[in-house]
Amino acid sequence: MNVAVPGSEAAARERLTVRVPGVRIALLLAANAIGVLAFVWPFVLPSIAGRVAGNHQGDGPWILAALGAILLALLFLELGRGGLGPKTVALLGVLGAAMVALRVPGFVAGFSAVFIVVLVAGNSLGPGFGFLLGCVGMFASGLFIGGLGPWLPFEMVAVGWVGGGAGLLPHGGTWTTRIAVLAAYGVLSGYLYGLVMELWFWPFVTSGSALAWDPTAGAIVNLRHYLSFYLVDGFAWDTFRAVGNAVLVIAIGRPVLGALDRAARRMQLHVV
Repeated sequence: MNVAVPGSEAAARERLTVRVPGVRIALLLAANAIGVLAFVWPFVLPSIAGRVAGNHQGDGPWILAALGAILLALLFLELGRGGLGPKTVALLGVLGAAMVALRVPGFVAGFSAVFIVVLVAGNSLGPGFGFLLGCVGMFASGLFIGGLGPWLPFEMVAVGWVGGGAGLLPHGGTWTTRIAVLAAYGVLSGYLYGLVMELWFWPFVTSGSALAWDPTAGAIVNLRHYLSFYLVDGFAWDTFRAVGNAVLVIAIGRPVLGALDRAARRMQLHVV
């Protein structure tokens, strides 16, 4: 992520550009690596997974601690010289608080207005900001709303990936194109979020079922089991999220994106 004042003069843009320190990239990669390992390690080490009971109750707190330490280090780094600066970190806090407030009303099946925040913020402020916001916002909502549990680090990473993906979408073309692309991504990410999240408990709660994970079977068999399980357990639920994401992006995406784009310019933030 680069920081600059977007303006008409290329020289001014170049003078105000601050390159991303390697340590920041390393921390973001480490956070994503921990997220991937948290989801897949039971499949890589089935003999150990068989002794872990209660849906990650044993390793969940350790995953949360490691992820939290990395996020805290990232926030301190952004506040320092060469980081995004206190104003941008404050914006991260404000948007995280908005996620907490939007989670209070609860879910309609799999839909929550929480996702509109990470979709528009990630799209406006970039993949690094979107990933951080998803992680921080979900941690804060779990802390204040009472959603602490072994599922929390998985939610943090998965919502962070939604925000990071929104930041990778193209910004070219008209507002209509930008909103259409973001709405389509809202639909796709609504399903992908559910598809990823069900992995956190599937190996532990479906034993003995025809749709269960079988550590003695091959990858193709288990993939077929999991997709069948998802179609039965999660697809209809996630359809509410996918449609809700698209509706909110279409309804309020343009004014919110416009406000965030203006805030980025005022805070001299330009994502390249």
